[in-house]
Amino acid sequence: MPRARATTLAPPVLSVSDPEPDPKARRIARKSKRQDNRRQVLLACAREVLLAHGPVAFTMERLAVAAATSKAALYYYFRSREELVAALALPILAREVEVLSRVVVRADTGLAGLAALLRARVEHHLADRDGFRILYLWAPVIGDPRLLAEVHLLSAVVHTSLAARLQRDHKAGLLRPDADPRRLPDLAWSLAQGLLIRIISDPGLAWRELLTDGCTALIRGAQDPSAIRHS
Repeated sequence: MPRARATTLAPPVLSVSDPEPDPKARRIARKSKRQDNRRQVLLACAREVLLAHGPVAFTMERLAVAAATSKAALYYYFRSREELVAALALPILAREVEVLSRVVVRADTGLAGLAALLRARVEHHLADRDGFRILYLWAPVIGDPRLLAEVHLLSAVVHTSLAARLQRDHKAGLLRPDADPRRLPDLAWSLAQGLLIRIISDPGLAWRELLTDGCTALIRGAQDPSAIRHS
């Protein structure tokens, strides 16, 4: 009769339950979430008040009334109306930089990226005209210097990337010999700024044709005429 094999039993697996979260940590997390939710509600209300009354009449007193809260409660979340408007404007700026970075990267050449930046910036802000007003027309009136510094910093990210591609175009003979690849992105950005202000101030303007003309003029001004003849 064959011997029965010895069976080795695995040791029992002990179930270790997760330790209970620290009650103090739970309270802090709940408080932080409530504060963040409240801050977002106040920002949404602030945007409505700013759009309804404009930057000059935008005050913490008016916002407190609209939000059914006290000025003291507002100052708990925002140290000043300048800080509050900057908090409204910065996400608008971040979205702009994201859009422009994407179109510049997709462009085949620096010249194509130049036109893409101009077109994308105009079309992006025309889809949210109130956002453009807040970021570029009203926030500067209220005057938070930190916001202006942030605009320059984030815009430089796009401009530096595009300038590097334009530098390659310049070496390849695609740009005019006297064209400065470092200044062309600023020119496109400024042209877009002027077009946006013009279009927003005149809702009946045929802006698509104007934008196309702007892109054409920008490229013609930067491109080497001999490169056009040989293309």
